[in-house]
Amino acid sequence: MIRGGSKRKIVCRVIIMGGGLITAAIIALYAPWLYLFDLREIEVQGNYRVSTEQIKQAAGFSLGENLLRTPIERATAALRDLPWIKDVAIRRIYPHALEIVVGERAPIAVMRSSADEAGLLLLAEGGVIVQSAQEIDPSILLVSGARLTGEAPGARLVDDRVVVALAYLQRKNLIDGPFQRIDFSTPDLVIMYGKGGVKIILGRYDGIGERIDRLAALLNAINIEDYRSIDLRFWGEAILAPR
Repeated sequence: MIRGGSKRKIVCRVIIMGGGLITAAIIALYAPWLYLFDLREIEVQGNYRVSTEQIKQAAGFSLGENLLRTPIERATAALRDLPWIKDVAIRRIYPHALEIVVGERAPIAVMRSSADEAGLLLLAEGGVIVQSAQEIDPSILLVSGARLTGEAPGARLVDDRVVVALAYLQRKNLIDGPFQRIDFSTPDLVIMYGKGGVKIILGRYDGIGERIDRLAALLNAINIEDYRSIDLRFWGEAILAPR
């Protein structure tokens, strides 16, 4: 039979041992003089348009901080706020390093600035404005008639259907093809204009992906500059008007 005094001694020993373990863990995590996992190196990969220094600054990590307590979720959210950044992956490399791998948005089109008629805005994947542009690259598509949330980097296209249409064009490699402009002014009548003045009538937003698929297939069989217009609004065969 264990007496009350013995029970109390056992409990005290358990408490003391537990307290010692907790204290050791706290010291390992928080004592500034214990450099078991201090951050000494930050490696950045995948960046081309955003500088390594910009990424490090946005992430907010500090050399010398405890690697176990680095705020990875907060840094990930901060990096995704950079207009060019599409994807972020951050991992700890023990004992002293962090690896930041980013994926950048591909530029897909330009839009004219409403504040400056001569100014251009570079539009990237996801319908995000990533920077201003000085001149139009002849190989990049000009988007007109679409609304933006603003004109500073980080602003976005208001209508997700425009984003979807541009994503389809990019997927089919038609962004930098024979087309110069796409007009979204009328939701029921999206029109693309190509070299030589050819007009591609894509019709309404709904179902536009299928019509873009048909256009991509058609371009493999014809010389687009031989036609004045191509109407893809109707199911079945496209209506081609030769020059």
